[in-house]
Amino acid sequence: MRKTVYIMAAAIIACSSPAGGEGLDSLMEVGRSMADINAAMDKETKAFNAVKAAVDSGDIKKGLSQDEIRSRYGEPVIANDDSSTNREKWAYKPADSSFFKGVRIYLFFDDKGILDEIRTSP
Repeated sequence: MRKTVYIMAAAIIACSSPAGGEGLDSLMEVGRSMADINAAMDKETKAFNAVKAAVDSGDIKKGLSQDEIRSRYGEPVIANDDSSTNREKWAYKPADSSFFKGVRIYLFFDDKGILDEIRTSP
């Protein structure tokens, strides 16, 4: 993922006008964008690591509310409703994992927002 970001940045730099301040402005904007992307990736991984440690230690267990988990461990990468089971599913993953492969932790909440299942993948 980071390699792709750097390749995109290099392409933008290569296409930027070397004359005048326009090229420098583009370069500075790419730098800010890359910093924002890296900060988001670090935040995602930090939240995953906190959730993983809490699951492993038993601090995250059935009966906790969504608010308790969110305030202690941060936002999930994604949250969606499963209308067939009337539950909400949260996913935490490190930045270097995708939704299709790599490690993930899923938390399932009942219709009252109470944790009722924890799954890890793989």
